[in-house]
Amino acid sequence: MQHLTGISFWWALILMALLALVFGVRALLGWQRVRNDAREDYEYKRGNGMVPDALSQDEYERIYKRVYGPRGPAHVAGAMVAILALTPVAMIAFEYGLNLIYNLSGQNRVIEPGYLVWQFFLFFGMIAVWVGIGFLASRRYHQTAPGGLQFEIDQHLYGDPDFGESF
Repeated sequence: MQHLTGISFWWALILMALLALVFGVRALLGWQRVRNDAREDYEYKRGNGMVPDALSQDEYERIYKRVYGPRGPAHVAGAMVAILALTPVAMIAFEYGLNLIYNLSGQNRVIEPGYLVWQFFLFFGMIAVWVGIGFLASRRYHQTAPGGLQFEIDQHLYGDPDFGESF
């Protein structure tokens, strides 16, 4: 395994960790703000008769937080932490795999450690790992996306996803 020289790699890791921290703090502050907004919104709507009687305050606040919660920053922070955690694991796995291929090939000079094919595999392999993590994070973000507030309330109260379609 080659040792890293210089500080550019370490600065990249530190910058990524700081960005993950910023997005994580932003998500936490957003959750606190949404929790307070949910309580105020329920009180306002209940006072003006805009909330069904069958919906309790706890249920309304849970639905409100699901709809308006800061999902974006939370998913970005999670993806960045996953990239930080899985990069060393992927590098070790790539090195083990490339050494295995190199030894199984009879130690062919074309794929000798440190040469062009080796470096290209590591470079594009790491990009593929990072893209895969980004793909999984964005897929989860979109698959768990809630509908609008009224839609989610209707889902909770009536349970039929096509409620309103028959009218």
